[in-house]
Amino acid sequence: MSSQGPSQSKAKDRVNGLLLKNGTVLDYYPSELDAGPDPVVECCDLRIEGDRVVERGKDLAEQPGDEIIDLAGATLMPGNVNAHGHLYASLAAGMPQPAVPLESFSDILTEIWWPLDRALDAEAVYLSALAGAWDAIRSGTTLIFDHHASLACVGGSLDLVEKGISEIGLRGCLCYESTDRGGKGQRDIALEENERYLQKISDAPKSGVARFRGLVGAHASFTLEERTLELLSEICSRNNAGLHIHLAEGTTDREVSQDRGWKDPLDRLVEFGLVRPGSIFAHGVDLSPIDLQTLEDKGAWLIHCGRSNMNNGVGRAPVDRFPANCGIGTDGLDDNMWGELRTTYFRGREGGRGPLSFPAAERFWLGNFRLARETFGEPFGSLRPGAPADFMILENFQKTPLTADNWLGHLLFDFHPWDIHAVYVDGQRRYSNGDKAPVDALKLQETAARIWITMGLK
Repeated sequence: MSSQGPSQSKAKDRVNGLLLKNGTVLDYYPSELDAGPDPVVECCDLRIEGDRVVERGKDLAEQPGDEIIDLAGATLMPGNVNAHGHLYASLAAGMPQPAVPLESFSDILTEIWWPLDRALDAEAVYLSALAGAWDAIRSGTTLIFDHHASLACVGGSLDLVEKGISEIGLRGCLCYESTDRGGKGQRDIALEENERYLQKISDAPKSGVARFRGLVGAHASFTLEERTLELLSEICSRNNAGLHIHLAEGTTDREVSQDRGWKDPLDRLVEFGLVRPGSIFAHGVDLSPIDLQTLEDKGAWLIHCGRSNMNNGVGRAPVDRFPANCGIGTDGLDDNMWGELRTTYFRGREGGRGPLSFPAAERFWLGNFRLARETFGEPFGSLRPGAPADFMILENFQKTPLTADNWLGHLLFDFHPWDIHAVYVDGQRRYSNGDKAPVDALKLQETAARIWITMGLK
């Protein structure tokens, strides 16, 4: 433990709960659990029992068997949510560049990302999820909406992703990225994997706060035949589930659709009933004002992935016109949501389509928690009694005061992953600053090198 961190005294056998005393609590949803956001900062105690917050107030009484942590004023806040991630990309860091020049987004897909998902075997799927989840928790992310692909390992792959996430202790909303790129046979296996996992989630015992949920996954409209869209719609309807898909990540989605004589990407998805409440559309760079209004009217979610868009050179999304249901994701670059928020804000301030205001940045940030609430049916983002006990504690050092008026400024200009002292999910401490990684780095490096060789990059 850091010498700067909160002091704690563990009961030998915790029989009641966890009592967090003297915290500076940042709460995004401090009012009734079904109310909208109205962030506050409050100096108070929290009592955790099981996987929920059960009491909040000043000078809460200790109970026999409590584990007691004196925060001594340290900041405590809800864990972060990543609204669109790719844990399968975790072992791509440092990957050699292809021999051919990458002149377009299509080149990036065909030379990097599609070879990567074809190279992932079962071991690599699991280790990628484990390594990515470890990076996530160290940056304060406790829930990931993951969008998985591994064409060489489809059946059972979502169980491997779930295993990696579970071993770190995070929550996840999972799906498999269905596509027609590998032909009808692989498409059918991918569709089956989505429905199998949704059925597994439905059949799981219902107790406490769910650790996992599922959506129906698809790559992008331009890699999906119309029969596949029809099948995806049927799975969504049978399972009362939304779709999770890339939409208009660049102009490629629309251009390929036009070349093939199809409607524009969003129009195709609307035609098959896939633009529905609970569906998640990532990127939205190449959307028209009418498209954005359609997403608004349908109650679907549009997720901005600013750093990925910049990295892939696909253009700037019209974030100032995104629908009410909006959020931010990392698209596999990492799971550092504070870093993603900053890029969204700074890039928006740079110009082009006009400055991105503080209220707009707040809307994107809090949107992630609203998405988690809608998907899991739980009041994420709140630390009131009844809320999931998913939170982080920062080191007890802060240069400037944290208040209800400046919390967003701290997220944008102050808080960093190295400020995190501990992360809790389900009321259990899953990470403390200085913890040893749960997987051998050499094993990860050997697996990454093996994947790169399979991709023809080394």
